[in-house]
Amino acid sequence: MLRKRVLEPLRRRFSHRTAASPPHTKYLITDVDTYLDSVRKTYGEDTFEPELQRQAHQLLQNPQELQRTILTHLEMVWQTTFAHEWKLVQNMLCWQSEMFTNSLRQEDTLEETIYEFTGRQLPTEISLAVAGAEEIILIPSRHTGRRITVWRGAEWIEGEWGGKEVARIFFSEPPNYDVAQQRSTIMTRAEIQARLATLADETRLSIIELLTQRSELQAQEIIAALDLSQSSISRHLKQLVGMKYLYERRGEGANKTYRLSSYYLARTAQAVQQLSEEGGTQQPDQQSEAAYSQALRRFIDRSGRLTTWPPARQGDKLLILEHLASFFEKGCMYSEKEVNALLLQHTTIKDPAALRRGLYEYRFMNRKPDGSQYWLIGD
Repeated sequence: MLRKRVLEPLRRRFSHRTAASPPHTKYLITDVDTYLDSVRKTYGEDTFEPELQRQAHQLLQNPQELQRTILTHLEMVWQTTFAHEWKLVQNMLCWQSEMFTNSLRQEDTLEETIYEFTGRQLPTEISLAVAGAEEIILIPSRHTGRRITVWRGAEWIEGEWGGKEVARIFFSEPPNYDVAQQRSTIMTRAEIQARLATLADETRLSIIELLTQRSELQAQEIIAALDLSQSSISRHLKQLVGMKYLYERRGEGANKTYRLSSYYLARTAQAVQQLSEEGGTQQPDQQSEAAYSQALRRFIDRSGRLTTWPPARQGDKLLILEHLASFFEKGCMYSEKEVNALLLQHTTIKDPAALRRGLYEYRFMNRKPDGSQYWLIGD
C-alpha cells in the first residue's frame, strides 16, 4: 500500500504532463530504466537527480525497507523540528478544538460549517477532493493561514491502513483582533461603563496580568499566585468570564482552566478610543448615530429593510450585523425559528441562516451548542 501511494501519483502526473498513458505499475517496480524515464518526463530535467532516483527505485523493490527509511526520516524531523513547534501550539489547538466541537451542528452542511468556523467559503477544489469520503474530520491548524487544505486516505486501524475512506480538512479560524479592529460600530455607554467597572478592581487586573504572562492557568494556580481564598477568586473569575474577558474551559474533575480573550479586551479599548475622538457641535451620541445612519443607508431600502448580504467590505459586514442585532432585546432568549422570523421581517434576504451565522460568528449573539436558543452578547 505504501509503494502504491508513491507510484500512483507519479502515474497520474505522468499522464497530465505528457498526455500519454503511464507505464504499468509492475514495470515501474521491476525496470529501473522505465522508472527513471517516467520520473524525468514527469518532473523535468532541472530537478531530476539520477542517483537519488536509483536509490528510490531500490526502496520501491523492498517495501519493508522503504517503510523503515520513511519512519526514520519522520522521527528525525519530529525530534529536530516538529516536537518543539507542537509544544508551542498544543494548548491553543486544544482550546480551538473544544470551541469548534461545542459549536458544531450536525445538520449544517460542510460548506456552512467551514464558513461559520473560518469566515471563508469552502473552495471548489476542496469540495471535489472530499466528495465520496465516508467520514470528514475537521482539524484546526496554526500553519495554514487563510488556506484550507485537505488530506484524504484510508482509516488507520490496529496498526495498518484500511477501513473507511477518511478526508481530513485543515483550517485556521479568523484572528480575533482583525474582527475587533475592523468593527466600526458603537458600543453603548452603559456597556462601556459595565466593562470598565469590571476592570476597575485590583484583583481582576492581577488575574489579567497573570494571564498575559502565561497562555493559560488553572483556577488553583491563580489562587496560589494571588494568595486569596477560592471563593474570592471564583467570584472575580466569574465576573471576567461574564464580560467575555476570559475564556473558561472545564478540565478533569472540577478543575477549570482560563485564558484571555483578546477580542473583548480590544473591543473595550476601541470603544474608549471612539469616545475620546468624538467632538464637534453635536452631542457624542448624536454624532455617532448620524455617522452610523449615513453608512447604513447604502444597504437598506426605503422601508428600512436590509437588501444586501454579504457586502464586499468587512467593515460593512460588521455594520450590517450591528444593525440586525439591534432588533433583538438584551436578556431575552430566542429559538432558531424566532431568530429567523425577526431577520426575515427586517430584511429582503431570503437566507436567514446566513445572517444568523454572521451574528454568531462575529460574536453579536451567542447560542447553545445544539443551536436551540440564541441571545445577545454583552447583556
